[in-house]
Amino acid sequence: MVFEIKDVDGNVVASIPDNLKVGRSLFLRGTKITKLPDNLKVGRSLFLRGTKITKLPDNLKVGGSLFLRGTKITKLPDNLKVGGSLYLTGTKITKLPDNLKVGWSLDLEGTKITKLPDNLKVGGSLDLTGTKITKLPDNLKVGWSLDLEGTKITKLPDNLKVGRSLYLRGTKITKDNIPKHLQNKCTW
Repeated sequence: MVFEIKDVDGNVVASIPDNLKVGRSLFLRGTKITKLPDNLKVGRSLFLRGTKITKLPDNLKVGGSLFLRGTKITKLPDNLKVGGSLYLTGTKITKLPDNLKVGWSLDLEGTKITKLPDNLKVGGSLDLTGTKITKLPDNLKVGWSLDLEGTKITKLPDNLKVGRSLYLRGTKITKDNIPKHLQNKCTW
């Protein structure tokens, strides 16, 4: 459901009230809004493409997906929780926060992120295609698939857990340095 926030005269406003809770999705694409309130809760997805928003609020909770492509956001808040997918392709974000939890997919394809936090949790897929990441955290757990295509990662940690598929096309990882419990999940 797409809606605009308007004042009593019908003018589109440039701000959102504090402590806003949206049960469904919030589409702010192309609006004049420059700031999101602290403690914003969105039940489904939050779309920010084409906004002038430069910072995400503290304690942001998104039950569905968070779409940041085409935004001027350069940093994610600590303790960010996204129940669905987090799309960072096409952003200037260079670092992921500690305690980041993503319920389904985390798409970092082509970003300038160089390191994953030690306590990252991804319930579905993690796409690192074309990133400058050179090493995976020791206890990384990915529920569904991990795509390392075109990365400079040369070795997989012994404790890496991947639920279904591990894509290694375009990497320097060899069959000799893949932990035994992952060998049947690899695609070259």
